[in-house]
Amino acid sequence: MSDPRLRHRRAPAARPGLAVADLPADAARTADSADAAGWSQRLDALRAAPEALRLVLHPLVDLAAARVAGHEVLSRVDLPAPVPPGAGPHDVPAPAGPERWFDAARALGRAAELDALVLRRALGLRARTPHGQFLTVNASPTSLLDGRVLDVLLGAGDLAGVVLEVTEHADCAPEALLEPLRALRARGAVVALDDVGTAHSGLLRMAVLRPEVVKVDLQLVRGLEGDVVRRTLVQLLGECAGRLDAWVVAEGVETPAELDVLRGMGVPLVQGHLLARPEPRFQSLSARALEHLRRGAVPGRCGDPGAPGERRAGDLARRTKTSRSLPEAAGVAGTERTTVVVVDVRDVPVALVVPDERAPSGVRSLPVDVTFAPEDTVHDVAVRAVARAAAARFDPLVCTDATGRFVGVLGVEDVVLDLASDSRSSTGAVSRSAARWQPGAAARARGGAR
Repeated sequence: MSDPRLRHRRAPAARPGLAVADLPADAARTADSADAAGWSQRLDALRAAPEALRLVLHPLVDLAAARVAGHEVLSRVDLPAPVPPGAGPHDVPAPAGPERWFDAARALGRAAELDALVLRRALGLRARTPHGQFLTVNASPTSLLDGRVLDVLLGAGDLAGVVLEVTEHADCAPEALLEPLRALRARGAVVALDDVGTAHSGLLRMAVLRPEVVKVDLQLVRGLEGDVVRRTLVQLLGECAGRLDAWVVAEGVETPAELDVLRGMGVPLVQGHLLARPEPRFQSLSARALEHLRRGAVPGRCGDPGAPGERRAGDLARRTKTSRSLPEAAGVAGTERTTVVVVDVRDVPVALVVPDERAPSGVRSLPVDVTFAPEDTVHDVAVRAVARAAAARFDPLVCTDATGRFVGVLGVEDVVLDLASDSRSSTGAVSRSAARWQPGAAARARGGAR
């Protein structure tokens, strides 16, 4: 049987003024069964003709840099919906939006099949993704527990620059997702949690899955300029995300007022029709979008500017040796007893090799999964540094520019000494920099997004 919600939302009236939900129980079950059979046939047709699946790309915009940071892959199906139960012989089925296709697939137990089809096509866009941008793909929690979906994702090889967005459409114990997400992160993927604040995407799921990206649901964004409760909830989600060292994305931004409020709150990334609509191609920002971004922007500002003269990560960052090879980096670090940064062909840091007398080889390598921007305040660098796992808490910190390229490293001891000599210690002032809303995290280190 299909999901009862589909019956109420989709099934047409059997005759004017009479919906399927109003029919006697036996008639309603018959109509529901016919609807399920129709959708099953449509899904079979899509599987036989995958070219009917069309992909579009919706930009995510970096407010501070006024540029596209990445694109989310969305799907459209160029097949008609099934003929509704009770329709006449001359009735033409209305076009079906993507939500109807995915709802039907979930109701029929075929969500993983549809997710796998979309993911296979979406991952094929990686080679065309503009430099310095990430690519976001979607999968439901239950699909991530299905071997077919994992085979598609893990079979794609290196997932650097890919953000896997866990959707909220199905309830699932978050602990069940830890193992598949661990495997995907090991391949370089970044995990995003969709529609946080509504449906199944609650704080518990955030706490268990520890996403690198948190997407605030559009229902909290809509009209927040005139709703103090919505603003408070968005602020709280941002604070929670910052403590997890996660990016914040505000979805569904459609008015200049919403954009201005989100920018004032320090939200780093937004997505919505105000700035760009989904298109079949990768996009740059239009002149109209740039005008919206410039209209409310304060020159040189990224969220709250912090205290005058406040020290920034770029002030403490020092250049160190780099290498394209982990073995070479280990050799240099062992011989010269200095930190060496392993970078890829785009100069994006992917690993650190540090001297460690306790290690058998005399050095220790670690992935770069947290980075900082030169404009981040030293105070916020310290807050996020100590939020790391205990084993990595005192490892060197990596600073990258707006495209993810290596700038330098910071020693935790340098941060502590700078804070100790900071005049703020005598006044108790605390920066409210937007940096806590926009951690470097793996999204920037792997995909170059900022």
